[in-house]
Amino acid sequence: MALLLSNYIYRNMIRIIDQFLQELKINGTAEKTIADYGKFLKNINRRKSLENWDKTDVHRYIMEKHNECSIGTVEICKVRIKQFFTWAGKSEIVSHLNT
Repeated sequence: MALLLSNYIYRNMIRIIDQFLQELKINGTAEKTIADYGKFLKNINRRKSLENWDKTDVHRYIMEKHNECSIGTVEICKVRIKQFFTWAGKSEIVSHLNT
Protein backbone atom coordinates (compact mmCIF):
# COMPACT_ATOMS: atom_id res chain seq x y z
CA MET A 1 0.00 0.00 0.00
CA ALA A 2 2.76 2.45 0.96
CA LEU A 3 4.61 1.70 -2.29
CA LEU A 4 1.46 2.44 -4.31
CA LEU A 5 0.95 5.73 -2.50
CA SER A 6 4.61 6.67 -2.97
CA ASN A 7 4.40 5.86 -6.68
CA TYR A 8 1.20 7.91 -7.03
CA ILE A 9 2.78 10.94 -5.30
CA TYR A 10 5.87 10.67 -7.52
CA ARG A 11 3.81 10.52 -10.74
CA ASN A 12 1.56 13.35 -9.58
CA MET A 13 4.60 15.52 -8.88
CA ILE A 14 6.02 14.76 -12.33
CA ARG A 15 2.73 16.00 -13.83
CA ILE A 16 3.00 19.20 -11.77
CA ILE A 17 6.59 19.71 -12.90
CA ASP A 18 5.48 19.18 -16.51
CA GLN A 19 2.76 21.83 -16.05
CA PHE A 20 5.39 24.25 -14.74
CA LEU A 21 7.61 23.52 -17.75
CA GLN A 22 4.67 24.04 -20.08
CA GLU A 23 4.01 27.44 -18.51
CA LEU A 24 7.67 28.37 -18.97
CA LYS A 25 7.33 27.48 -22.65
CA ILE A 26 4.13 29.49 -23.04
CA ASN A 27 5.93 32.47 -21.52
CA GLY A 28 8.73 32.25 -24.10
CA THR A 29 11.46 30.58 -22.08
CA ALA A 30 14.21 29.05 -24.23
CA GLU A 31 14.01 25.30 -24.88
CA LYS A 32 17.42 24.66 -23.30
CA THR A 33 16.36 26.49 -20.14
CA ILE A 34 13.15 24.46 -20.00
CA ALA A 35 15.14 21.23 -20.42
CA ASP A 36 17.56 22.30 -17.68
CA TYR A 37 14.68 23.12 -15.31
CA GLY A 38 13.01 19.78 -16.08
CA LYS A 39 16.14 17.77 -15.41
CA PHE A 40 16.91 19.73 -12.23
CA LEU A 41 13.39 19.46 -10.77
CA LYS A 42 12.93 15.79 -11.63
CA ASN A 43 16.31 14.95 -10.09
CA ILE A 44 15.57 16.68 -6.79
CA ASN A 45 12.06 15.20 -6.80
CA ARG A 46 13.66 11.72 -6.74
CA ARG A 47 15.35 12.56 -3.42
CA LYS A 48 12.06 13.47 -1.79
CA SER A 49 8.82 14.40 -3.49
CA LEU A 50 8.74 18.17 -3.98
CA GLU A 51 5.16 17.98 -2.77
CA ASN A 52 6.53 17.20 0.70
CA TRP A 53 9.42 19.69 0.79
CA ASP A 54 9.53 22.29 3.52
CA LYS A 55 11.92 25.08 4.45
CA THR A 56 14.27 22.58 6.12
CA ASP A 57 14.55 20.55 2.91
CA VAL A 58 15.35 23.71 0.96
CA HIS A 59 18.07 24.65 3.48
CA ARG A 60 19.53 21.14 3.46
CA TYR A 61 19.66 21.01 -0.33
CA ILE A 62 21.30 24.43 -0.65
CA MET A 63 23.89 23.59 2.02
CA GLU A 64 24.73 20.35 0.19
CA LYS A 65 25.21 22.33 -3.00
CA HIS A 66 27.49 24.82 -1.19
CA ASN A 67 29.75 21.88 -0.32
CA GLU A 68 29.72 20.43 -3.86
CA CYS A 69 29.43 23.30 -6.33
CA SER A 70 30.58 26.78 -7.20
CA ILE A 71 28.75 29.82 -5.85
CA GLY A 72 27.32 30.44 -9.32
CA THR A 73 25.82 26.96 -9.49
CA VAL A 74 24.34 27.35 -6.00
CA GLU A 75 22.71 30.63 -7.07
CA ILE A 76 21.20 28.96 -10.15
CA CYS A 77 19.78 26.20 -7.93
CA LYS A 78 18.28 28.80 -5.58
CA VAL A 79 16.63 30.65 -8.48
CA ARG A 80 15.15 27.44 -9.89
CA ILE A 81 13.85 26.26 -6.52
CA LYS A 82 12.38 29.65 -5.72
CA GLN A 83 10.71 30.03 -9.12
CA PHE A 84 9.16 26.56 -8.97
CA PHE A 85 7.84 26.77 -5.41
CA THR A 86 6.54 30.30 -5.94
CA TRP A 87 4.70 29.12 -9.06
CA ALA A 88 3.38 26.08 -7.14
CA GLY A 89 1.88 28.30 -4.42
CA LYS A 90 4.43 27.38 -1.74
CA SER A 91 6.32 30.67 -1.66
CA GLU A 92 6.49 30.55 2.14
CA ILE A 93 9.19 27.86 2.00
CA VAL A 94 11.43 29.92 -0.32
CA SER A 95 10.58 33.52 0.51
CA HIS A 96 13.74 33.84 2.60
CA LEU A 97 16.04 33.04 -0.34
CA ASN A 98 17.91 36.00 -1.78
CA THR A 99 17.96 35.56 -5.53
